[in-house]
Amino acid sequence: MAKEIYSFTKIEKKRTNSGVIASVMGIVSVLGLILLIVAAVILKGEMPFWMSGFGLITLLIAAGGFVLAWQARKDDDTFGRFLNAGYILCAAGLILHGLIIIVGIMAIIA
Repeated sequence: MAKEIYSFTKIEKKRTNSGVIASVMGIVSVLGLILLIVAAVILKGEMPFWMSGFGLITLLIAAGGFVLAWQARKDDDTFGRFLNAGYILCAAGLILHGLIIIVGIMAIIA
């Protein structure tokens, strides 16, 4: 029977600011997308071109926040609620953007 080896060293896990930044980026992305959807419904799809550019900006914010949170999660010594929340929010933002792009393409094709 093998001997069990116990380690009593304390592993310090640190919180990073990237979790807070990714969470803010995720919230901005999702809220911005929701506001753009509401504006498109209110204006019946006749949005000005400059207003539609905000959709691209929120997509880039979601992608940047996702990469930031992903890089921070790769480190074994980082943790935090904000990091996980930012990761999930940015992923949700990217998925929602992707769905809207697919719906737009399907509307053009059909």
